[in-house]
This record gives sequence, structure tokens and C-alpha cells, in this order.
Amino acid sequence: MQRTHGLCNGINWFGYGRDDQTRTMNWDYIIVGAGSAGCALAHRLSEDPATRVLLLEAGPSDRSPYIHVPAALIKAIGNPRYDWCLLAEPDDSRHGKVDLWPAGRTLGGSSSINGMLFVRGARSDYDAWAAAGNPGWSFDDVLPYFKRLENSVLGEDSWRGREGPMHVSRLRTRHPLGSVFVEAAEELGFAANADYNGERQEGAAEPQVTQHRGWRWSAARAYLSTAKQRRNLEIRTGFAVQQLTFEGSRCSGVEARAEDGSTHRFALNSGGEVVLSSGSLGSPKLLMLSGIGPGAALQNHGIATRVDRAAVGGNLQEHPNSVVCAQVNQRTYNMDATPWRMARNAAYWLFTGRGPASSPYPHAVAFLRSDPSEPEPDLQFLFGPFAFSFDERGVVPYLGPAVSIVFNTCRPATRGRLSLRSANAADPIRIEHRLLDHPDDLRRQLAGCKLARRLLEASAFAPYMRGEFLPGPAVQDDAAWIEHIRKTSFLGYHPVGTCRMGSDAEAVVTPQLSVRGVEGVRVVDASIMPSLVSANTNAAAMMIGERAADFILADRRR
Repeated sequence: MQRTHGLCNGINWFGYGRDDQTRTMNWDYIIVGAGSAGCALAHRLSEDPATRVLLLEAGPSDRSPYIHVPAALIKAIGNPRYDWCLLAEPDDSRHGKVDLWPAGRTLGGSSSINGMLFVRGARSDYDAWAAAGNPGWSFDDVLPYFKRLENSVLGEDSWRGREGPMHVSRLRTRHPLGSVFVEAAEELGFAANADYNGERQEGAAEPQVTQHRGWRWSAARAYLSTAKQRRNLEIRTGFAVQQLTFEGSRCSGVEARAEDGSTHRFALNSGGEVVLSSGSLGSPKLLMLSGIGPGAALQNHGIATRVDRAAVGGNLQEHPNSVVCAQVNQRTYNMDATPWRMARNAAYWLFTGRGPASSPYPHAVAFLRSDPSEPEPDLQFLFGPFAFSFDERGVVPYLGPAVSIVFNTCRPATRGRLSLRSANAADPIRIEHRLLDHPDDLRRQLAGCKLARRLLEASAFAPYMRGEFLPGPAVQDDAAWIEHIRKTSFLGYHPVGTCRMGSDAEAVVTPQLSVRGVEGVRVVDASIMPSLVSANTNAAAMMIGERAADFILADRRR
């Protein structure tokens, strides 16, 4: 079979220039979405040369320097070439704010445009999944998969992986005030933690990032750079899947639209499976377009109901983020946002993999308790040598030397929902989520604000501090703090839960990630999480891809 190759960033990706045979060929597995989980799954399933795997991605290849230069992520997020740029409905819990909900639209998915922070989450997060009716998903069950995906020199062998495809590293260049933040946390009685992905999560630490020698290491680079050599794996970009096709109750393939507007069908072999790995905002949409979802709502759009399942699109969870900023007397990275300095930093990074261009946002991380009575950390803090302000234009970079502390409630109680706008697959999904709707989430964000101020007022910061400017010293009572939170809070970009797994009849997928009510369809991405992990979600999404591969291969051997 003739192959057409194109060179990009040292990785050969298949283009569209294939003969017609590829369009009529049947596949054992069709994976929809080349994000964190989809890339992991494509790699593992194609390890068997007798298995034919097709990986479809709606977006383009990942050639752009906006993807590979860590500091350039601000050029990728909100860029419609690489980001779906979805907008939510107005949020009444934050004065009607309309949020951008980013979602990666390129090889690597959101791992190609995210902040690169690698955090597994706490043991209790996964033990709670198992306790909720998901055998095989406890922390002890998933730890081997975290280790399998990881290539890192950090931590101890009993907790960390050494030979996996995903590089996890320290920052190549760390701002000096990152260490000061850890000192401030210790001054307030919080422990330092050498490895928050090790035995315990609690404490303050330097960040761990998905980078290799200062370059972003996305799921595409980790998993597809090896797998693309295999003759049994085809990777096709620019194909947006519109819906699943069925023969009776069994899925027979997918229908997709190419960039030129043409429609194509890709069919499964007998006993094959379609795997939706389009993320928490994409996978439930495809299920609903295919007649699997809330029956009455689907019928209102003229979609015949195949499986009436109210949980599809429900259970939407997201980390609410708030911020406190202060001026300092040290040069910080937001001051490098001038053409000359960006060019200089880019050149330095290109030759050394170091400097401000190698930097994501956080230069320190902490998992802390909002109150000593909390049984475990319930707040995540990120310290960055950057700062910004908010006005009627939205987020505005701060021009002088300044730092910020961003924090979120680890396990938010608020739930939202996704729904279709119409039966047209080109219409964006409707996102309804009141980020601060639950009083417990607001209470924890309030505690986080006060703790962030205390950290910046610690004696460790005294030699460098010029004064807080967001929200500023005038904000003292709870009412003023809550108004600050409602005006300035933003998303963590960690949506999960919209295709919840479980053993109950209302769950969208089984603990083995098969869609209930049909045959030959699984969902493998962050949408299957019954509850949000107390962390960034990229590591967990890759683990889900690794875990699902073993489920699928075990079923194939039966």
C-alpha cells in the first residue's frame, strides 16, 4: 500500500494523498481524536502488527512553533487553527461572564496547547472512583499505568516510571522567586515536598512538566513519533467525524467531513470498535449526534433516539481558579513581552532549551489545606513570575515586575451540562456551567485568597515585595473578597465527567469504558471521570488511554 509522508518536527505524519483503497479499507479500531488519551491508545493498540488502527484528527498537524515553544502557548490558546475556541453560556455566578473553553484541535489535542504541568492527583481521587462502582480504577490499579507512560529521573522507582514515552522534567530555567514561594509555605507551617507525584501530594514543590530538554513534549510527540512508523497504523488529520454509523445495535464505523467539504465513511471489520477520544467537550457531542443521549432533547433536534441516556453531557466539572497578584523588585517574565526580548529569548531557547521561552506559567506548586480540619489538601496553588490585571477588556498583562498566585478548589462540587444546539455537527456544543454555584466551592476559593495573601506577606518574600495590587489592600472583609472572586475567577481548562463511567444503569460507559446500550463503541478520555482529580488532567487522560488499551486488548483475546 502506497504511503505519502510529510516531514514536520522530525515526525512523519500521513497526509490526505492516499489512493482510494484507504477509503474503502476496513479497520479493527477507529480512534476519533488524537488528544492525550487517543495518542496513547493508538500507540498501544498498534503494537500488535495484526491489528489495523485508524486515528482521525479534525485539526491539522502540529508543525507550528506555537505548539513546541513552551512560552508560545499563549499564541495557541484561543487560536482557531489549534483550538476549538468554544464559548460557554453566560455564567450568573460571575456576573454573566462568558468564558472561552479551550480544547486542542491538532495532533496531541490539548496536550499540545496546555500549560505542561504534570500532576497525577491524589490517591483518594482514584480510590473514590473505585468506591463509586468502578472496579479496576483504584490508585493501586492505575499506578502501573502512570509508571508505564512516564520517562522521568524524578522521585523514587516505586512511584515513578523510567522508560515510558512521556518525558517529565524539572523546569530548565526556574525564576529565583519560585524557591522563595516554597520557603514562604514552609514559614506558614506547610511542608516542602520533593515529589508531589510520589507517595504524598501535600506540600510545596518545584513544578514537574511535560518537556524534554526545554521543548514541549505533547502526547503526539510521546506516542506517535514511534507509532507512525508502523504499517498497521494510519494517522489522518483534517477529518472531523460527524457521527457514528450503525448496523442494528452494533457500530459499523464513522462518517467524517474532510477539510475540502467532502464526506467520507470509514468502516470497521467484524467485531471492531470505534473509540471516542475527543475529550469532555467533543465525545458527548458525537454520542448525541449519533442518537445516544437525553431522548427528549435529541428528538427536539430531529435526531432519532438510539439510547435514551440523560447522563450524556451531564456531570460537567471544572476547576474554578482565582488569583492574587503583587508587585516585586525583581525582573519577572511578563516584562519580556516586547518584540526584541521575545526574539532574543526565542534564539536562546532554540540553542539551549533554556530561558524564559522554556517557561510555562508555574515556577512553584503547592497542595495545601484550606483549614487544618480538612482531611487532605483541598486547594492547589501555582506561583508564577508573571502577573496580569482585569478590567473591561478582560485579562490584561501587567507591565511592571510582578508575581501572581493562582489557586483552585481541588474537588469542586459544582456540576454543569453540555447539550446540542442543533443536529448540525458544525454547530458548537452548548456549555452551561456556573463555576461558583456551589457554596462549598466559593468558601474554599475565599480561603485560598486569604492564604495566597498570607504567603506573599511571609517574611521570605519581604526583601522582594512592593505590595499587592490585585485585589489590593483595600479588600479585607469577606464580602469584598467574594466580589473579587466573582469578578476575576477563571477556568482551570480541566473539563471532565460528561461521559461518566460507572456500574449503575445510568452511567454512560461501563468501568471497561464501553458505551451502554450499543456494541462496538467506547469512550476513552477525561469525559469518563466520575469525579475531577485534584490536579491538572493531562496525566490522568494519558493514563486512561493506557488503561483502556489493556481493556480492549484483553477483550480481543477472548
